[in-house]
Amino acid sequence: MLQVFIGNTEVVCDRNIVIDETLLATSSTILNNCYPKSWELDHDYTTRFFMPKDYSNCKIYINNSLYFNGILKNTGNIKLRPTEPKYANFQILDYKTLLSEGKTLDFVISNKTITQAITQVVNSVSEYGFVVGNIDINNANEIIGAYSTLNKTPYDVFQYLAEISQSLWFTRTIDENTIAIDFYSPENLPRANDIEYTKEYFEENNIIDLFYSYSANDYRNRQIILSDQVYGGIEQNDKISANGYQTTFNTNQNIGYINKILVNGVEKVVGTNAYKELGIFADFYYEPGTNLIEAGTTYSAGTTINILYIPLVKGRQVVYDSSEISRIAQQTNRAGAISRYETRNDILSSDELGKVAQSYINYKGSAEITLTIKTHDKDLFNIGQQVYFSIPELEDLQRDYLVKSKKTERVQSGSQVVIFYTYTLSSSYNADTAINYFDNQRRKASGNIR
Repeated sequence: MLQVFIGNTEVVCDRNIVIDETLLATSSTILNNCYPKSWELDHDYTTRFFMPKDYSNCKIYINNSLYFNGILKNTGNIKLRPTEPKYANFQILDYKTLLSEGKTLDFVISNKTITQAITQVVNSVSEYGFVVGNIDINNANEIIGAYSTLNKTPYDVFQYLAEISQSLWFTRTIDENTIAIDFYSPENLPRANDIEYTKEYFEENNIIDLFYSYSANDYRNRQIILSDQVYGGIEQNDKISANGYQTTFNTNQNIGYINKILVNGVEKVVGTNAYKELGIFADFYYEPGTNLIEAGTTYSAGTTINILYIPLVKGRQVVYDSSEISRIAQQTNRAGAISRYETRNDILSSDELGKVAQSYINYKGSAEITLTIKTHDKDLFNIGQQVYFSIPELEDLQRDYLVKSKKTERVQSGSQVVIFYTYTLSSSYNADTAINYFDNQRRKASGNIR
């Protein structure tokens, strides 16, 4: 039995429904020929209009179980001829879209483990119904460098945390009010039953079709990540002599953070301009990313001011897979390096710049094999699971795959209902994608996004 509610109104719609679920991009469905169920009492379909507001909640139940939960985004195809039925088509997006088009963030993640950072970001959007889900990351207790979330969406920050921890993240609906954010190292992903290349397996699981495709479009074995500013590895000590009237001073390089300031050998209290705006006292204030320091008082001429700080310098990290470079060189009788470049000015740590580069090699350092499986009335996999394809006859395909997308097609003819499932599985575990049409992935200045 199919039941659909928009807002608090139960509606009737076309019984044939297609729901597209994906790992990171927004899941969606189109409801065709909708109208309130109450209209069936008098069968007056022409004189009334049903126009629910955008962002109205939508719930789809199949056999009394919540199957899809989201928000109404677009309405279309309402006929205005007075004698025509006032049916409407609605586009419904799952709540994952709010991680990109909801609030932007404005805080610094500092001196936290990856688990603590994930929790901090999730808690910042808890009013949207998001909660911390399963965190099964091998390096979950590793301390990460300072990261500013200013003007970034939660989606941007989750993807960054996944990159530096070499993990994958996705959402999982718990109930109509709650969505969990899960993070897994690839090897820790929940595992589905193996796919077996046997006649019996195909028959038992109602498999209509299974085929594969092979693509090296996004392949690279050498990744270069650039940043205009990362923390330098050597502390700078700028010595300034006060002139008796100046209260602002310039360092030789832009400041990442100040370790200490000494005035005639005496250490002073130092804070950022954000502290100043909050009314927190300091002898000196500075703005990270600039070379400007402001003193809270005037120092007499000849006073020696030593500024010990970590500067911001241009960053460049190169990560490569030598075995892959050698393989391609042997196959082509030419140089084997296949390179990609990307600028990431949201990253201030040279070490984390390298981790992001490594994540690209991990997920895009081999050609992507895509399996497409279609079944009827047999739901085999969930988004975010990994599954092993056992096919000794073709060793290149025999490996683990990530379930990246799932399409559910409900087809009803009379009282007979058939459900078709189509799954897309990826060998590369590559999940780099836009969450929705509006997502410009603010964390990236430029790069390869598909």
